[in-house]
Amino acid sequence: MADLGPSVLVIGAGIIGASAAYALQKAGARVKIIDDGAEVATAASFGWINASFHHDAAHFRLRAVGLEAWDRLGRALELPIAWQGTLCWEETGAAFDAQRDQLVALGYAVEEVDAATFAALEPHVTDPPARALYFKQEASVDSIAATRTLLDGALAAGAQRLRGLRVEGVVEQGDRITGIRTQAGLLHADHVLIAAGTGSGALMAQAGAALPMVRRPALMLRTRPIRPVLTHILVSEFGELRQLADGSLLMPAAVDHQGDTAESVGDDLERTAAQVMTRLRSLLPDLPLEWEELTLAHRPVPQDGLPVLGAVRAGLHVACMHSGITLGALAGEMVAQEMLEGVSNRSGALLAPYRPERFKE
Repeated sequence: MADLGPSVLVIGAGIIGASAAYALQKAGARVKIIDDGAEVATAASFGWINASFHHDAAHFRLRAVGLEAWDRLGRALELPIAWQGTLCWEETGAAFDAQRDQLVALGYAVEEVDAATFAALEPHVTDPPARALYFKQEASVDSIAATRTLLDGALAAGAQRLRGLRVEGVVEQGDRITGIRTQAGLLHADHVLIAAGTGSGALMAQAGAALPMVRRPALMLRTRPIRPVLTHILVSEFGELRQLADGSLLMPAAVDHQGDTAESVGDDLERTAAQVMTRLRSLLPDLPLEWEELTLAHRPVPQDGLPVLGAVRAGLHVACMHSGITLGALAGEMVAQEMLEGVSNRSGALLAPYRPERFKE
């Protein structure tokens, strides 16, 4: 009889939980995915895969490796990834030069384009910027479809999914976490992974570990579908914008969505939607644009804004971060490797700044 792999409970079925569940199951673990349908971030994500946004050099390296992980995962599975590139002109003058020079120094592929080149790349943007940065290696992904594909891949490989179960605590035996408590009973396993988004902090506290989180809600607006007009992801002073496969346009309500630190989204949704549409029409004034959907995302942001990945204590790991889209494929790889094989030289170096013990008092 074949040896049975270790049993793993993955708490969370967003992009991080789905990616980890897929990688763990394919690596030989016996995975159960616990999906309580709590606050979501993945379903309201902008879906941009990039390393042009980063906090520091180490974070840049992590995100750059994250792009490579998406390439690997996209070749292993039929994922809705568009390697379409980004045109960015949110900064001007000296700030534009500083952004360009910093990314070049980090080794990122950056091309500066003028207004004529921009107009050839995106002819429907009425007022092309005098200068823009072109990141050809960046991509976008349909976060809902990608998550579904990863979950389906995990299930097809033998994983099991439990839905509607609220995790009420962890089960301990000696110094080790050996399972979870739900309102429907206990589940035991060799390993538990907390990948529960904004719920991760409370679950960590139940396990006697600190994971301070900050509140970072976000609104995402989607228009009614129109004909194909955009080829690239656009990042301007008006905000981030991309066109989806169905023809709809997607734009966050916050202008600087990735760096947004607001703790609320305001109290007038109609006004917010109107403001987003005004920005959209500033970029694309000749198109018949109407908004169709406004979605609230609950972004899981640790207190210092950086990812949290790794072992918490015996039997327990955590994976919590924003942006989960850029880092989703890599997080799954790293979690599976470290849970089943231990820390490698590569993962140890790459993830050293992001271990959960940094929040210990």
